[in-house]
Amino acid sequence: MLSHLPAKMWDEVDRWKEKSGLVQPMAVKSKSKRKGRAAAKARDWDKDAKKLEEGVPDLSNGDPLFRLGQTLMSWWKQRYRTTAPGLRKWGYMALERLDRLHKAYANEEQDANKFGERMESIDDLRQCASLCEGSRDVGAYLFTALLRALGLESRLVANLQCLGYSWTKLEDAESERKDGDPRIPAAETTPKKQAKSKTHDSEKTDSKKKKPRKSTQKSPSKDTELELEYQDSDDESVVDLQVTPVKSRSTQQTKIDADLPYANYWTEVLSPVTGNFLSIEPIVKGVVATNRELVESLEPRGAKADNARQIIAYVVAYSPDGTAKDVTVRYLKRHIFPGRTKGTRYPIEKIPIYNKHGKVRRHEHYDWFKSAMAGYRRGDKKRPITDLDDVEDNTDLKPAKPETKPVQEGEETLQYYKQSKEFVLERHLKREEALRVGAKAVKKFQNKGKGKTEEEDVYLRSDVLNVKSAETWHKQGRAPLDGEEPLKRVPYRAATTNRRRELLEAEAATGEKVLQGLYSHDQTEWIIPEPIKDGVIPRNEYGNIDLFAEHMCPEGAIHVPFKGTVRVCKKLGINYAEAVVGFEFGHRMAVPVIQGVVIAEENHDMVMEQLQKDEAERARKEDEKRRKAALGQWRKFIMGMRIVQRIRQEYGEIDDKISVFGHSSKAGPAGAPESPEMDKDEDMAGGFLPEGYEEEDNGGGDDGGKPSTSHFFPAVDENEAEDDGDLVLEHEG
Repeated sequence: MLSHLPAKMWDEVDRWKEKSGLVQPMAVKSKSKRKGRAAAKARDWDKDAKKLEEGVPDLSNGDPLFRLGQTLMSWWKQRYRTTAPGLRKWGYMALERLDRLHKAYANEEQDANKFGERMESIDDLRQCASLCEGSRDVGAYLFTALLRALGLESRLVANLQCLGYSWTKLEDAESERKDGDPRIPAAETTPKKQAKSKTHDSEKTDSKKKKPRKSTQKSPSKDTELELEYQDSDDESVVDLQVTPVKSRSTQQTKIDADLPYANYWTEVLSPVTGNFLSIEPIVKGVVATNRELVESLEPRGAKADNARQIIAYVVAYSPDGTAKDVTVRYLKRHIFPGRTKGTRYPIEKIPIYNKHGKVRRHEHYDWFKSAMAGYRRGDKKRPITDLDDVEDNTDLKPAKPETKPVQEGEETLQYYKQSKEFVLERHLKREEALRVGAKAVKKFQNKGKGKTEEEDVYLRSDVLNVKSAETWHKQGRAPLDGEEPLKRVPYRAATTNRRRELLEAEAATGEKVLQGLYSHDQTEWIIPEPIKDGVIPRNEYGNIDLFAEHMCPEGAIHVPFKGTVRVCKKLGINYAEAVVGFEFGHRMAVPVIQGVVIAEENHDMVMEQLQKDEAERARKEDEKRRKAALGQWRKFIMGMRIVQRIRQEYGEIDDKISVFGHSSKAGPAGAPESPEMDKDEDMAGGFLPEGYEEEDNGGGDDGGKPSTSHFFPAVDENEAEDDGDLVLEHEG
């Protein structure tokens, strides 16, 4: 990449280093015409003045990186040629069409106009670097590589074009052509009328521009290099740089990706003077973001971006050390998050964390993309977090909150009162909210409707109380005070099928909706049950006791929250009541959660002692069950070993090729001896005994008339003594 730089660019790099205080300025010898003593006595007024502080950056014309970035961007925009389409989002399409595209991409030859540019190896990228041509995305890659080669710490920024989940028409792919050609829409040529009008307008604008001054030095290649005419002075601005005209681009080059108004890749350069990152986009718009407006101009927005399916969701900056960072907030308008990323970026989830009782203890925020980038962020021993990272996270990458404009008196709206933290309208109260008794309106709100104006009372938000039903308070161990009137009445919410049936019957009988009273915290008190008498535990109508809180346990009783206590109490004949500690709702039913029993305090020691005995007996039975299962497995294993030992004694070593039991399949293993086929003769009588067949007498053999025995198991006399080496199984009596 450095071989493409002309001499003028190297002069700009040296000038930037001097202005940034990275190197000492070169001393310039003054030309004096005087000679002899006159030259020695005369003062040299042409000598350059020295700085009081050496190595201090010269910020008289701003950051020196602005001029260098503008110069390199202008040169690269003319030096690099866009010859292939870049990254493009097609949108959602049918699976059949997607499958055909995948097969065509894998089988057909490389065609950039159909499937975009392919970079299969680093050699392809090096070839593009040597020719200075390729897609707009490759141009951003090579420009970042050029800046890194010059010694500038730069990052490649990628605006990932992911598919969204808003499910609008803009997310769908364009309709397929009739000929089935999956050609990229950007490669299509524009109509001739538009092309003529564009060329005509360009000729007019070119004629108005001033002609550049001629340079005395000849460049090695006028068609490919950019010549800069400038005077090496501090008062010179970057805008005054004169650029020599180069060979006009081909008409086909300007039409590639013409419908994509925004770039997907650009570069961020770290300024050694200010410590801030400068965004440079050299291909599409040619932007050097020296202010906030230019930085926000890289965010895709508008009708053209929507039609081209260009979005902003995840903007990632890749550093030279292999790390990456999420810099999406920097390019959002006014740093307001989520901004235009809503609908395309996965939102932050609020996950509840439960305790052992199933209650929500707290909430944690889960950011999926943050967890996905965990392997690329800095923070380990090899790549620690630097001070620049902390400054960047606290300034440019810190999301800003939307500014709330102060509303003047008399200009309030319904939306203002709905979001206000100080005032509230009665219409905006939630179901579980009510005004305290004696709350007074602080002012009036004039709701201007169609042809008429209505006034509503405005109350303070501090006068709003949270109210709950008597059943909800009972589950928290509280009950309404005697004689208290509810602050609010609302329709019932039927959570179960039985409750819904009861409400329907009541509405059918009365003809009105059944209302439920809601009470505030000040209208309730703790539920303190009466002490037990004679060891008898009080029960409710369902035969158990409500124990939603610890103070709901009667005096003289104790809660035993262990499994199996009901069986122990029945065995010992102790009075008890099952403790209901909550409810589980599912399938339109409310199932009580029972945890142990409530018994008298004098029976606690006896119940716990019996529980320990039962637990020890249960553990013993489980151990015995596991022991029997293990012995059964060992017996099966030993019997199998004895069978194998007997077969080896009788038949010797037998491999898998020989059928031992005569149950081999028709297609036996390779190399197995083939069994002789039975003669299919009519004399065999089809398996029956033919006529004249006489059975041989078995008594005339050497066995002396004894029946024959199988040699699979040995015939051992019961009185025969066992050998010492045999294995004996002992069974428990």
